[in-house]
Amino acid sequence: MTGAVEPGRTGRSPSASPPALVPAGLVQARSEWIGFYDTHYHRVVRFVMHNGASQANAQDAAQDAFLESWALVSKDPDRWQAIAGKAAWIRTVALRRYRRPPGSRRRPPEARDEMPDQPVPGPGHEELTVQAQLVLRALRSLDEEARAVMAFELDGISAADIARALNITQQRVRDVRKKARKVLKYELGGTATPGRRQL
Repeated sequence: MTGAVEPGRTGRSPSASPPALVPAGLVQARSEWIGFYDTHYHRVVRFVMHNGASQANAQDAAQDAFLESWALVSKDPDRWQAIAGKAAWIRTVALRRYRRPPGSRRRPPEARDEMPDQPVPGPGHEELTVQAQLVLRALRSLDEEARAVMAFELDGISAADIARALNITQQRVRDVRKKARKVLKYELGGTATPGRRQL
C-alpha cells in the first residue's frame, strides 16, 4: 500500500520488543494480523478490481477492510479468531466497502489501471500485466454476482467459503461459475492465465 501504514505498524520490525503496557495476547494477535495483511493486501486489491473497481477505489476498499479487521483484532479478538475463512471474509468486507453508495472519492476504472500481481514463476512482468488486463476486461462483461464468484474462484477460495461470503448455496456457486466460465472463455478466446486456475 503506497504511502500508507497499517494500524499498529510504526516502521519497527514486528519481532521487536513491544511496549510494556500492551497485553501479551494482543502482541501475538498483532503479529498474526501483520502476516495476514502482508499476505492478502495486494490480493484483496486485485480481487476488488476483478469486481469492476478502479485501482484507486480497490485500494481504498482494501484499506477500509483491513482497518475493520484490525478493529476486531484489537477490540474483540475472540470474534476475529471465530471468523471461518478469513481470506474470503476480508474480500467480502472490501467488496461491500467498494459497493457502498458512490462518493466523491469513487473513480471509474481507467485503461491504464494495472492490477497488482504477486510474483509467479513463468512469463515476465510485462506479459503478466497484459494478461491481467485481458482478464479484468473479460470479468467486466459479467454481471455482478458472476464477477464476484469468479473473483473468489481466481483467488482460490473454496465453493463453501464463496457461498458463505455471498449468502448463496454451493449449488448456486457451481451454476454461476459454470455459466461465467463459458462467457470468459469466449471473451478471452480460450487463453489461459498464468498463475491462476484454468477458467
